[in-house]
Amino acid sequence: MSHPSMLFDTTEHVLIAVHGREPPNDEDWEAYMQTVFALPASCSKTLVVTAGGGPNAKQRASINEFVSKHTLTVAICTDALLVRQISTALSWFNPRVRSFRGNDIAAALRYLDVGGPEAALVHHKVARMRLEIEGRPR
Repeated sequence: MSHPSMLFDTTEHVLIAVHGREPPNDEDWEAYMQTVFALPASCSKTLVVTAGGGPNAKQRASINEFVSKHTLTVAICTDALLVRQISTALSWFNPRVRSFRGNDIAAALRYLDVGGPEAALVHHKVARMRLEIEGRPR
């Protein structure tokens, strides 16, 4: 059984995406984009946590198309130089994109203005998805 190339989930206000070391495959990315296009207006914040995987040029184009029509504040947590470069490129199309160190989810959530019980829920979901993306049992 293969592992997913990315996982995603939501809370009331936050879309959470977790990537492993490899870029997302097209099937996982398409499922993610279907979720993005179906988000309620109240869910306008995105937290991305990645061990190095990030969207390819075609996948980035689909995100840029979405943010050209919707306001989305994005925090990307990574220590991977390539992903930091991708986030810089994404910020040219969406100035609300900001990068954070890989484990500094707390700072990313402050940037997204997410606190209290919702922040705790985000931390829990990220930890669970990180384990799954690494292929460890939940």
